[in-house]
Amino acid sequence: MKRFAAVIALTAALIVTPGVAQAADTPESCRVVKVLKKAGFKGEKNRIAYAIVMRESRGQNLSESSRWYSGALGMWQIQTSVWSGQRWWSRAAMLNPYRQSRIVYRKLSNRGTNWSHWGISRDGRSMDTTYYSGWSSSQQWAWIWAPYERFYRAYPRC
Repeated sequence: MKRFAAVIALTAALIVTPGVAQAADTPESCRVVKVLKKAGFKGEKNRIAYAIVMRESRGQNLSESSRWYSGALGMWQIQTSVWSGQRWWSRAAMLNPYRQSRIVYRKLSNRGTNWSHWGISRDGRSMDTTYYSGWSSSQQWAWIWAPYERFYRAYPRC
C-alpha cells in the first residue's frame, strides 16, 4: 500500500510541476551553478545545492512580490519567520543570490555537509525528514524527494 501511495504521490508531483528537469544546460541553470560555485559549493556539494535551489525556487530570486510568496525569500527560500532574528539575516542579503548562497554555505548547511533544513540527507542520497515529520510519507515524497531527485539528475554540464 505504501508503494502504491508513493507512486500516486510521484505522479501528482510530475503533474504539479510540468516540464521540470529536462536537459538543464540553459543560461539560467548555468547561472545558478556559477552562483553556487562562487559561494563555496564545489563538486558534489554544488550538484546537491543546485537540486535544492531548483526545487525550492526554480533558481528564481523570489520575494514578497512573487505570486508564490510563502514567507520565504530568495532562491533558497529562507523562512523569514524562522531566521530573521539571526545576526547574519537581512532582507537585502536574502534577496541577493550570491550573498544568500554564501550564508547558506557557511551558516545553514555547514559548508555543504548538512541539508536537513531542506529535507535532504548529508550525502544527498536520501531524505532527512527531521523538520518534516508532520508531513505524511506521500507528502514528503512528492514535495521533497521527487523534485529534488529530478533536478539532481538534470544537473547541467556548464
